[in-house]
Amino acid sequence: MSRDAAEGGVLCAEQDGELTGVAAYRTQDGETTLTQLHVDPVHWRHGTGAALHAACVELWRRAGIDRVRLEVYEHNLRARAFYATRGWLADPSAPHAGTHVTLWLQVGDVPDPSGD
Repeated sequence: MSRDAAEGGVLCAEQDGELTGVAAYRTQDGETTLTQLHVDPVHWRHGTGAALHAACVELWRRAGIDRVRLEVYEHNLRARAFYATRGWLADPSAPHAGTHVTLWLQVGDVPDPSGD
């Protein structure tokens, strides 16, 4: 059974038949959440995370999703910098979820690489 992209999905990155990264998102009760974006540390800084993120944004655009949330470990400065450079903003009104910070992305604010 296939699922509508607006409901959620999993994207995988691979190189030479090796899984190098994964991204997953879901929509529940009208709210879309990026639940995972992981890259094998051997492949950090090689564009894998950026490619997975761009693929997610493209899927969200096509599915009509305007806003996406995620929670990131507050001390994971590398991940927080990655998301900040891609337009994710901390939600000042959201309380910390334990040791995590809530970030939001307005999908329409992310430049479309196709120029459309």
